Amino acid sequence: MSGDMDDILQVFFQECDEQLQELEGGLSALSDGDAGQETINAVFRAVHSIKGGAASFGLENLVRFAHVFESSLDGLRSGRITPTPEIIKTFLKAMDVLSDLVVEARGGASVDAGRIAESQAELEAVIGNDAAPESTQDDVTPQDFVPVPISFEPVPVDFGFDDDFAVATPEPLIVTFTPHAAMYERGDDARNLLIGLTDVAKSVPDGEIGVTCDLSALPPLEALEVDKPCLSWRVSLPAQVTDESVHSVFDWVSDVCDFTLSRNGDPEPQGEGTPDTVPAIEDMAPEVIPSLPASPPVADAPAAVVPPAAAAPSSAALQAQAPAAQGKNDKPARRPEQASIRVDLHRIDDLMDLVGELVIAQAAIESLCRRDDNAAQREMMESITSMQALTRDIQDAVMAVRAQPVRSVFQRMQRVVREACSMTDKDITLTLEGEDTEVDRTLVEKLTDPLTHMLRNAVDHGIESAEDRLAAGKSATGHILLSAGHRSGRILITIKDDGGGINRERVLATAIKRGIVAPDAVLTDDEINNLIFAPGFSTAATVSDLSGRGVGMDVVKQAILGLGGRITINSVEGEGTTFCLSLPLTLAVLDGMLIVAAGSTMVIPISSVVETMMINPQDIYALPDGSRMVSIRGNCMPLIPLGAELGLSDSPVTPAEAVILIVENESGARVALVVDKICDQAQVVIKSIEKNYRQIPGVSAATILGDGSVSLILDVPALIASAVRGLDTRPPNARTGLAA
Repeated sequence: MSGDMDDILQVFFQECDEQLQELEGGLSALSDGDAGQETINAVFRAVHSIKGGAASFGLENLVRFAHVFESSLDGLRSGRITPTPEIIKTFLKAMDVLSDLVVEARGGASVDAGRIAESQAELEAVIGNDAAPESTQDDVTPQDFVPVPISFEPVPVDFGFDDDFAVATPEPLIVTFTPHAAMYERGDDARNLLIGLTDVAKSVPDGEIGVTCDLSALPPLEALEVDKPCLSWRVSLPAQVTDESVHSVFDWVSDVCDFTLSRNGDPEPQGEGTPDTVPAIEDMAPEVIPSLPASPPVADAPAAVVPPAAAAPSSAALQAQAPAAQGKNDKPARRPEQASIRVDLHRIDDLMDLVGELVIAQAAIESLCRRDDNAAQREMMESITSMQALTRDIQDAVMAVRAQPVRSVFQRMQRVVREACSMTDKDITLTLEGEDTEVDRTLVEKLTDPLTHMLRNAVDHGIESAEDRLAAGKSATGHILLSAGHRSGRILITIKDDGGGINRERVLATAIKRGIVAPDAVLTDDEINNLIFAPGFSTAATVSDLSGRGVGMDVVKQAILGLGGRITINSVEGEGTTFCLSLPLTLAVLDGMLIVAAGSTMVIPISSVVETMMINPQDIYALPDGSRMVSIRGNCMPLIPLGAELGLSDSPVTPAEAVILIVENESGARVALVVDKICDQAQVVIKSIEKNYRQIPGVSAATILGDGSVSLILDVPALIASAVRGLDTRPPNARTGLAA
């Protein structure tokens, strides 16, 4: 049963991630001025859903904070609170705390109690500002109405015949409710309703609440059905509480919970047993609401009062007792978290249709294998061709199933920018574009760290202070654009700021001071820009929580290279900087060209190949260091014998017999690769060479061909970078630039 609960808990955390994304999007829309009712309702529902699910699992800290957050959002939902920038900022801060509490509940780092208390106090201040003004003698209810002047003091009169005319004692408001099974199925809990009613009672002076739990419908233990609710509650609220405030508590469960209101002192709910008295909600731990008796009540006798200590242990209590059963110092073994994704149903249907077609094609081939005639051979080849097409379609369908929009990563960056702005005391707006761009889920998971470092760098180093921006004729508020899109079979992610740009003189001076480059080095603008990716490089004067250690951008480059991507930089001093990340759409499969160099079959990504050709030996020129250049239609570029570059052969290649492949990287730098021949074009499955062997310069991965042999997948940008570095000391007109 524990394993089942772990699975359900993982589903809850996945839903929390979705709700937090919804909350992030809603609050961002509110900050942009979209205060529509649907946006506000979406924000409220997100927090309410997280609170309801957390209550079901006894996640106490999460429930309590989410309840205060929900109460403040309720004022926004009812129109009593105006979404001013200050209030939206408070909500964004609370969202960050809520997100961290979800991580804590999942087993992550604990959230600082002071930070929780600070955010909760800010939310309570919002709720306090929402509180209705104190009633005057002319105010009957807090509802909005136009008061009618009266000339006498109203005297409440009881028209009962049993006593004399007297001032009537206000009857308490009695709320009875019985949840349906559907309420529990969707992650809500009676505990949430009791907490909400407690808050309603506390909203009036000297507000007290009385709670009784009716166990009359509870069957004997052997007849108990775990998925059938048996409990109902009776709550006594102060007379000053309005019906509307109670209805607001039940708004979101009115379709799955029966409840009644009464002010005439109706008796306790009828049943075979007397309702058990339950302590006030504020005096109870969440895990004992509701609490079941230690033994089933006797059918012909009223149930005895059950104190909390005698109640059956809750799920939280059972979890606390589990370590003791295993050993005093042993922790209960946790099942590893299972990664999962949500997929549109039509994509699964398409995949199933293709699998069905593949089964039919397989059956046709088996039938042809049993035939022994000349026509069977031709039909066999046609069937194999059809199966190849089906296999390709199935592969595309699987990739579509694995594809996820980058929205989940992009929306997390809103918080990164907010926190960085708080540390640097800057006002910066982050704009997101292309959030629906889909990539392989493996890439989505690995994009968070590099994007975090780059955005923190943009806030700290890219965007100037408000004073400097105003002095430069810019607005005090900085702007950063984070966008994603597809281009040439790859995903292109752009981070663009309107800051001061890269100060190349300062970057070069810092690199020389730190020994990264030689003092007499002559570098191009692109090469100086790329110095910020060098290990240990930092222009920060002091080390802070945000920068100064010289590891952030180095981590970015290594992470992007590990994903098979590249980074290019375009910076204009005084106007801003743009970082472009070019990444493959998937880390599993790639379209490649099979070539032979020094007797070895290799794969070159099709996306890197510009053209192929044979060359004239007269177009080849030798350089003083022994390397060669080739002139193609008036453009000179390095000529790289692939076999010699990889150390596979020392024998020279005859240009007249060789084939030239013109390849380029994302920045446009080109080289000519000399290979023996071109074999075929094929789609190959990528296998990590670092995990199975070690890193090899110029090789990004490996694959297994149809004949079972292993073939290397070339890292074209690395080969280009190696060729360009060989030209660093040459005249500027012989250089092609340094790839990132």
